[in-house]
Amino acid sequence: MTMDKKSVDYDQHNILVIEDQPFVRRTIMQILMQIGFTKIAEADNGETGMQECVRSNPDIIVCDIDMKPVSGLQFLAQLRASTEVKNNRTPVVFLTNHTESEIVKKAMALGVNGFVVKPPSFGALKERVDRLLAAR
Repeated sequence: MTMDKKSVDYDQHNILVIEDQPFVRRTIMQILMQIGFTKIAEADNGETGMQECVRSNPDIIVCDIDMKPVSGLQFLAQLRASTEVKNNRTPVVFLTNHTESEIVKKAMALGVNGFVVKPPSFGALKERVDRLLAAR
């Protein structure tokens, strides 16, 4: 049996889920566990998300856009400008039901790494995280 060089060792990676709706957050975390992640941190908005980034130094962040008091776009702007986090270029995937080009343009300008439509499917989330982790 040969190992595929592109295979991802999920349990070696920390992942952070930032989502303000507890049910949606749990669902995303369950999908990530099914994919194979074992180190999953969670936050309920962009503010607690920043604190968790400083604490856990995630390898990848899955983040909602529509959150209060700190939205996903505000979180991404803070992350990219931060000197507190170990890696302010950590890949960020936005979960969105937005197809409005303004939101997408803003996210791209801030340096988002990808989008997954809500509610995320196993396949869509896995494909997006695999691509970002393989590019590291």
